[in-house]
Amino acid sequence: MPRSETYADSTTLLAKKRSREDFLSLLFRFLDDFGIRYCVLHSWEELPDNLSSDLDLAVNPRDIRKLPAVLLNLRRNGYRPLQVVNYAFKECRLDFAWFEVPTMDSVAVDITHGYAEGGLILIPGSALVAKRQRWRDFWVADTATEFTYLLAKSTLKGSLPTRHVQRLQYLVKEIGTPVSEDLAGRLFGKTYKAKATAACVDGSLRQLLPKLRTQLWRTVLKRDPLNPIRHALANGVRLVRRWLEPSGILVVFLGPDGVGKSTLISHLTQFMAPAFRSHRVFHYRPSLLWQREYSGDATDPHGCPPHSAWWSLGRLLAHLTDYWASYWLIVRPMLTRAGLVIFDRYFYDLLIDPKRYRYGGPLWVARVLRPLIPKPDLVFALDASTQVVLSRKQEVAPEEVQRQRETYRKEVKTLQHAHVIDTSGSIAEVGAEVAKVIVNYLDHRIQRRRGGLAFGKQPAQVPGLGDLPSA
Repeated sequence: MPRSETYADSTTLLAKKRSREDFLSLLFRFLDDFGIRYCVLHSWEELPDNLSSDLDLAVNPRDIRKLPAVLLNLRRNGYRPLQVVNYAFKECRLDFAWFEVPTMDSVAVDITHGYAEGGLILIPGSALVAKRQRWRDFWVADTATEFTYLLAKSTLKGSLPTRHVQRLQYLVKEIGTPVSEDLAGRLFGKTYKAKATAACVDGSLRQLLPKLRTQLWRTVLKRDPLNPIRHALANGVRLVRRWLEPSGILVVFLGPDGVGKSTLISHLTQFMAPAFRSHRVFHYRPSLLWQREYSGDATDPHGCPPHSAWWSLGRLLAHLTDYWASYWLIVRPMLTRAGLVIFDRYFYDLLIDPKRYRYGGPLWVARVLRPLIPKPDLVFALDASTQVVLSRKQEVAPEEVQRQRETYRKEVKTLQHAHVIDTSGSIAEVGAEVAKVIVNYLDHRIQRRRGGLAFGKQPAQVPGLGDLPSA
């Protein structure tokens, strides 16, 4: 793929007005253009004009390999894929984002090609789309499939939103009690099929969910005793893949006091919030093993004398231990769960401003240890003129500010995926510039990872649930 297609100039993407409605219309069109057999599983009545939550799509497993072409065409229209999260067996979530100055908007698309939940494999992807129906300009699940999907999903999740209560009531009336009971019987057996259908009609299904969950397990195990084992093995592969290729991002901000790190980080966490499931901000080091001495925006960061050489070297090794322990116990799990992790200063600061950290040992030791520190995905060195920095904070002399600025710029040249950002402009302009770099990085990472759409092989069809009767 040409580099110009991978990193589209964000400014050129502003010529077209983008919205969720436009995104959904393009998505449905491209799915059809590439011959992908799909259907919206539920909550499609107001589409594409209104999307109240994530969009749930079922895709025929044989068409999964065509999805990267859809991503490419959405990217060309300004909708940048940020994350592909394989959050469940045979299911993944694609997060897209686009810029509408001065904000960024996003939408999540959940794609399944084999419904599994709560340790059980229930419905093959081919069955989910087999009897799909055309509605407006896109495909939707037939009533029998939607009823089975919503009923099974509510049972195994143990929750039932009000909109699903109302939808199940409608579906029973639409397909009729006999067919509804037949479908419920495939999930819960003959004993509970009438009870489950009646509960859908009178709105009392929530109270029955615990019993239905137990009965669903019994029904599946009776038909297919190895079902949970196959699910556990396949799910283990998924968890390993998520750990090896986390979808979150670790970002580091460097720069002298007064350059605007704290303000930018606060703005960015709000600006980028829709694209991540969680976020956390650390200062210099995570401090998992012990609390650090405060060295952030101190009134006189150079006022305390340095520690002795031996004490400084001991602290340096302790910091290295803290970085690694915190990475594997806190940071990496957050990245695996599609989180945004930000560091306000990092180990690199010790090399640039050792006085702040009262480091009295030889700097060459710190440089030797630097490659051993967990590497961030992106590094931003914030910079502004010395006059601008001093107008915001005056903790150190002008000469020291100038020295730090020059050293930061030299240091980032030795780091991978590092960028120098001028913070002289407004917070909205600086925040948008940083956000675009993050979006470009995430978009490019998805392309490196085969589109992030490696689901694995399609599971064997579950006896009794493969062919759903139509209404």
